[in-house]
Amino acid sequence: MWRTILKIGAPIIAILTLMIGLRVGAGEDVRAATLFGAPLGRPAPDGKTRIAWQMLTFFDSRGVKETIPMRGLSVVATANGQTARWEGASNADGVAEIALEMEGLKHGDPLHLEVRAEGEPAPIAAGHVSWNGALPEEKKTGTETAAAARPTVRSGAIGLDVVIEGERLIAGFPTSLWVRLTPPPGIAKTGLVVEADPEPGLLAERVKATSCGAGWAEFPMTAQAHVTGAGFVARVGNGTRGDAGTLEAGAGEAGDAGAADGGVSGKWFGALPVAAGAFFISTPRWLEENKPATVVLIAPNPRDVVYAELDDTRGRVAAVALPVRTETGDPTPRARFELPPLVAGVYWLVVSGEPRGAERMAGAAVSKTILVGGGGGAEVSVHDACSLGPWLAQRPAAGFPRWVALDGLPSRSASNLFRHRLGLAIALVSLLAAAILETLLLIAASREARISLQLAELDEDDPAARKVTASAPGGGVLVAVLIVVLGLALLAALLVAKG
Repeated sequence: MWRTILKIGAPIIAILTLMIGLRVGAGEDVRAATLFGAPLGRPAPDGKTRIAWQMLTFFDSRGVKETIPMRGLSVVATANGQTARWEGASNADGVAEIALEMEGLKHGDPLHLEVRAEGEPAPIAAGHVSWNGALPEEKKTGTETAAAARPTVRSGAIGLDVVIEGERLIAGFPTSLWVRLTPPPGIAKTGLVVEADPEPGLLAERVKATSCGAGWAEFPMTAQAHVTGAGFVARVGNGTRGDAGTLEAGAGEAGDAGAADGGVSGKWFGALPVAAGAFFISTPRWLEENKPATVVLIAPNPRDVVYAELDDTRGRVAAVALPVRTETGDPTPRARFELPPLVAGVYWLVVSGEPRGAERMAGAAVSKTILVGGGGGAEVSVHDACSLGPWLAQRPAAGFPRWVALDGLPSRSASNLFRHRLGLAIALVSLLAAAILETLLLIAASREARISLQLAELDEDDPAARKVTASAPGGGVLVAVLIVVLGLALLAALLVAKG
C-alpha cells in the first residue's frame, strides 16, 4: 500500500515543488532609477561645483520597463570626504532633475551616489558613477559657429547673410533676425539701408533698418506659420524699391549718393526655419554676474511640463522640470525658471517639451544664448544691442550629450537573479529525486511480480520452490533518502516563496 501511495504521491509532490520553484524563479517587480550624467559646468560664485544631472525612475516587471512617478526620493553623494544631499520627487514622466553642490569636485573624481525612495527598504540605485571618458573640451566662444540661413537668391555687390537668434524662429513669438552686410571695398558697413519683404505667415515689426556696428541690421519677426520665408534688399543711401524689386535712386542728395556709388546694392531671399511647437524664452541677452535671475518660459499651446537647462562652455550648470500653468489675468501657459547666481561667461538656456531634447537640439528643442557679466571680452559691448545681439546669435547651442552615470536596475535585479537560480535548482532537485524514486519503485514492483509468477509455477512441495525468495527487493534506504529529499525540496520551495 505504501508503495502505491509513493508511486502516486511522488510525481504530485514533484510537480507541485516544480511549480513553486518556477514561481520563485520568476522574480518580483522592482522599482529602480537611472541617472544620466552630464559634464560639470564652471564652479559657482562661491567656488562649489554644481552637479545638475537627470534621474529617471521606472518600474521593471519581468524585463518590461515603465516610467513612473516616485515621491520621497533622496540622493546622497559622497566624494573627496564630502557629502551632499538632494530630496524631491519625479514627475509624471518619471523624471527628476537633481542638483548637488560639492567643493572641489572635478570630472573623473570618485563619486558615490545612493538613491532611495519612500517605501523601499533597499536603494533603488547605488554605486560609483561612471564618467564618460576624458574631460570634455571646453566649447570655444571666440569664433562664429552659427550657420546662416540658406538663401534661394543671393546676388548683388553687397553680400547679405541672415542669422537667426537660436537658429530658428519661434512660432507665435518675436525672434530677432540679424542681416549681415558685406559691401565692396570703399563702402562703409554702417549706414547701409536694408528693407525686408516678409512672405505671408511672417510678421515683421519693421521693414526697414539701417546697418550699424560691423554691418548688422536687426529685424524682429514673428512666424505665424510653420513654413515661411523673407527677402531683404540692401543699398547705399535712401533709394526706393521699384515694382520689379530693383533699386531706384531717390531725388536730391540720396539720388546723388546712390549714383556716386554706382547704384551698389544686394539682394537675399530664402526660407526661414521655424521651430514648431517650441517654447518662447523670455529673458534679456545680458545678465548681471553673481545675481539670481528669473526666466519666463511661455508655451504656444497647453502643456503639462517643460524641461529647461542652463549650460556653459564646460557643461551643465542647472536644470529643472517645471509644471506649466496659467497665471491670473493671462491665459497663456508658462513656467518660471529661477537661475542661480552665475560667474561671468557665455551660457545657453535650452528649453524642450522632452526630457532629453537638449542632447540633439531637434524638433521643438530651442535655445537662447545669454552673456553673464563681461564674459564676451573687449569685442562685445553689453549695452550695445548691435554689438551684443549678433555676437550671441552666432553662438547657438550645438547639443549637450549625456551618458548613463549610474543604472540601479542591475543591483535591484541581483536578488531576482539569485531567486531565479535558487527556484530553478529546487525545481530540478525535486524532479530528479522524484524520477529516481519512481524508477526504484517500478523496479521493485517488477521484481516482485516476477517472483510471484515463479512461485505460482512451482508446487509448494517442489524442492526448487525453496530456492525462490519472495522478500522485498533492496534499496529501502535509498528510497527513504529520496523521500526525505523530495519533502525537503517542497519545504524549501514554500519557505523561499513565502520569504
